[in-house]
This record gives sequence, structure tokens and C-alpha cells, in this order.
Amino acid sequence: MTAQLPYALLVQLKAQYDELEIPSAIVEASEEGPATLVIVFDDIGQEQREIHMELSFLPGLSEADDAGLYFLQTFVMIAEEVPAAHYRELLSLAAKLNTTLPLGAFGLFEETGVAYFKHNCMLQASNGEAANVKAVDVQSGLILHLHQLYYDGLLEVALDGSSAANALDKLPL
Repeated sequence: MTAQLPYALLVQLKAQYDELEIPSAIVEASEEGPATLVIVFDDIGQEQREIHMELSFLPGLSEADDAGLYFLQTFVMIAEEVPAAHYRELLSLAAKLNTTLPLGAFGLFEETGVAYFKHNCMLQASNGEAANVKAVDVQSGLILHLHQLYYDGLLEVALDGSSAANALDKLPL
């Protein structure tokens, strides 16, 4: 397979979401980063919020690329500008949730105050494009489900300053 495989997979995934009438767009590669498929899901949590799931292949891994191995990162920003006073409780909640997750992790970029979810997976070109697309779609469904379960609690701690213990009392574990 060629280095075009990652982009081709993003295009195929976008076509699949288009068929399902789920808003999505490909942000072309630039100096700021690699090509990224952004999928918009709504009705997340009790407040029925919108999230943007970003799928992009990690760049700069030429040896892996040459071997037909590609690393896909899924990223969802939970909240921006989390007040520093909330970091400790948010990190405590994330640590507790992360021990129960089947994949990925919630976290916080302390330098920017961004709370996030991130998961990386490896895809093999030899599996074929259809199998890789299906694997990513199934994985994305699971990630979406995790946000349905935990998004409200994470926001409550990150933005409202609730304690991790209070949020955990309301969340299914």
C-alpha cells in the first residue's frame, strides 16, 4: 500500500458518515497538522451537547509507514479554558474513569486548560481498506458511547468546579 492509504481511509469514512447524514468534513493537511476528518455528533449527554470527533493519522513515522502500519489518533476536546483551580479534581475524575475505559483516556493539557479524550490505534494496510474502515467506525461508536456516559460529569468538574467524588456519584461505572 502507499502513503495515500491514510487519506483514502479518511475519505471513505467521510463518505460513510455522509450516507448516514452525520455532518463531517476533511480538514486538509497544512503546516499546523495532518489531514483530519472532523465528525460532528450531537445529543451527547443529558444536555444534548455537540462534540467534534477528530480523526487523523500521526505524521512522521516513516519506518512504520514503509511497513504498512499507520497510527490513527482520535481526539475529542471536552472543554477549553478549564480554570486552574479545577485541575486537581478534573485529573482525579479522569484517573478514576480511565481505569474503567475499554480504550483511550480522558486528560488535561495543563498548559492550555483543554480537557480532552484521546485514543491511538494501529491499522495495517494489509488488512484492506474496507476492514480498516469498519474497525475505525466500530471504535468511533464505542468512543461516542463513552462520551454519552461521562461527558456531563467531566464538564461539571472542569467548568462548574464540582468535586470528582460528586461527579462519580452520578456516573455509571
